[in-house]
Amino acid sequence: MSKDTKNTVIKNMCLYCMCGGYLTFDQSLFTHLIGMGKIIEVPTPIFLIDHPKGKVLFETGLHKNVAVNAVKQWGPRRAHGWKPRMKPEQAVERQLEVLGLNVEDIKYVILSVLVADHAGGMRALPNSTFIVQFQELQDAFWPDNRIPHDYDFEELLEVRNFNFWQLHGEDLDLFGDGTIEILFSPAHSRGEQAVVVKLPKTGTVVLPAGVIPQRMNLDKNVMTGCPRVDPMVAHASMARLKRIIQLENATVIFHHDLEEWKHIKFAPDY
Repeated sequence: MSKDTKNTVIKNMCLYCMCGGYLTFDQSLFTHLIGMGKIIEVPTPIFLIDHPKGKVLFETGLHKNVAVNAVKQWGPRRAHGWKPRMKPEQAVERQLEVLGLNVEDIKYVILSVLVADHAGGMRALPNSTFIVQFQELQDAFWPDNRIPHDYDFEELLEVRNFNFWQLHGEDLDLFGDGTIEILFSPAHSRGEQAVVVKLPKTGTVVLPAGVIPQRMNLDKNVMTGCPRVDPMVAHASMARLKRIIQLENATVIFHHDLEEWKHIKFAPDY
């Protein structure tokens, strides 16, 4: 690819931030051994990257039925534990409509993990290609029940036959121009992924998902509170993302930090 072509691609990109609802957790779920017993509410983000070669979603938010009857959708244990706060218009397809888009306009969907607060909206996008680590698919459909997990098998059955682009412990430069990079970053799960986006005005934006879910994780080098991998592996994933953030003076959008999301520019702004 020529330099001029690459500059054109970068010039015509933008990133939209949307909130797919809110959930309630113990603070220590995000910051290992810190904040145990402190109950907090966190956003469930959806990101739309508008690239000249195709529109890309990172995360899909909650299943639309959660806004109507969370107990019926998830069962009492998860519904009462997570205490979702979601409006019907926060479902991914409704948010795309606000931008003048429909689900058929989305070429790719990148998922950090396949748990219900990241992958619940998948069922709205049957014609998209989902970019997921093979290990994540393995764990989602055949989880190790010796450890707690948040995969929702019933929700995942709805999307079992969707088109998956499987990565095998590898990174992916999605369009080959360095503007959307998917990084294999095991931490919150064995197959977790983070995304780095290069924007024309904002510059580098790091979307670290559950690897660095809150600012405290970054500032104090605190590991996520529920790693599914060896702590050394989780810290290596964190260190890799921190290196990018430091070298490129990147903007970081933390998935599950309510205070940070108070300062986010929401769609239709970008």
